[in-house]
Amino acid sequence: MPTLARHATRQRAASDILMQVAVRIVNLAIGVLVTALVVRTLGKVGYGQWSTVFIVLGLLAYFANFGMEGVALREAAREPEDELEWIGAVMMLRLLMIVPVMCASVIAVLLLQQSQQMLVAGLILIIAMPFGGISALGLIFQLRVDNRIPMLVLTLRSILWGAAVLVIWRDDAGMVALAIAMVSTNMIGSIVQALAARRMFGRWPRPSRTRIRPLVKIGLPLGIAGVLVISYARIDQVIVFAVAGSAEAGLYGAVYNMLDQSHFVPISILTTLAPVLAAAWPADPERLMRTARLTAELLAIASFGALAFATAAAEPIIRLIFGAEFVSAAPALPVLGLAFVLICFGYLNGNLLVTLGMQQRLLRISLVALVVNLIGNAILVPAVGYMGAAVMTVVTEAVVLVMATREVRRRLDLPAPRPGRIAHTALAAVLLCALLGLMRFAGAPLPALIAAACVCYPALLFALRAFGMDDLRTVLRRVGPA
Repeated sequence: MPTLARHATRQRAASDILMQVAVRIVNLAIGVLVTALVVRTLGKVGYGQWSTVFIVLGLLAYFANFGMEGVALREAAREPEDELEWIGAVMMLRLLMIVPVMCASVIAVLLLQQSQQMLVAGLILIIAMPFGGISALGLIFQLRVDNRIPMLVLTLRSILWGAAVLVIWRDDAGMVALAIAMVSTNMIGSIVQALAARRMFGRWPRPSRTRIRPLVKIGLPLGIAGVLVISYARIDQVIVFAVAGSAEAGLYGAVYNMLDQSHFVPISILTTLAPVLAAAWPADPERLMRTARLTAELLAIASFGALAFATAAAEPIIRLIFGAEFVSAAPALPVLGLAFVLICFGYLNGNLLVTLGMQQRLLRISLVALVVNLIGNAILVPAVGYMGAAVMTVVTEAVVLVMATREVRRRLDLPAPRPGRIAHTALAAVLLCALLGLMRFAGAPLPALIAAACVCYPALLFALRAFGMDDLRTVLRRVGPA
């Protein structure tokens, strides 16, 4: 049977992260191509409608989970003998919540719709909501630090979705056909993952009433905080749609979709390391700190490099993926790239707050962030359009990062963190950005920029000791605990 989180070695964690990153990069490439086809199929106005209804339904669908999965993961990592009871309790709660969530979603679609296609597509997307409860079975693999099956399911969904979008683009079938394809592929993926979990463990999770009460009690503040997080992360798209119109919402939605897809980096890292963090506290605080530091360094390597590349190559990236019609949205990409850096560290802080039992603090932080975001968007979007929304994304994530870091430091009684290898990573990213900027000024095409980044960034990381041979050996052989 796969290793429990509390026994996972650094090599095991590194291998699982690298596997996820590799698979998610493949899926990201598929996703970028598919998004480009969707944008070309719907146009600016149609894509603005599609992305807006998708975001609103995603916010409402969160109420069916309401932060319970994070709590169940923490408790199951600490009590592996009762893990199936915790997972069963999550599934039961999601079934209880799905009916009111679906009713609220229908009302939201009726209020938002601006065309018959938007209305019908939204109603079709609601049909898939009950299958979201099965996704809780993914916790089984996460708790074993073995996410091969979820990655296989993710790839299956991507391939099926990509094939369907290709046919829809070729036949110019429209938004309703896209909704049908998305619902179908999500259902297939959920069923495959459920059957794989059943086969691996030989039995289904047991819904436990004794676990529901603590799950709700602990998870309620976290769930409210999660709603606030999704709200301040998504409300800007709705505000742009309402204030600036479908065309600007389409421009912003296309670039923001790239930010959304880039979440695979912190998700891959924290999917593996979150149960390790949870299992280490409070029994082994030193292991908690080592794991948190490792997580921060990995997040810095990925996000700083992404920001450098987005800053230097924004226009050719947008032109290649979305076409000339969307080039005017290119200035938003570096801004959202900076937001991505802050979001990555926000993932770590959020997991630490949950691990430390400080979900109430997360609720307060999220409320402040939502207020800041709403006020800022209300001022900037009418003045400068979607660029105002992009700027407010950065401001909001900065507020969250500062407040959450302060709470974690206070709880663990930590001094001001030393920059260490993260500072070396930042320097490598600055040098990469300067190099790519010079190449761009000299007229280098996008393939040359990509090749230079792939070669120079790792070389800079090694040269500046942001990543060393010891880190490489961690991946190649089994070493001590994470």
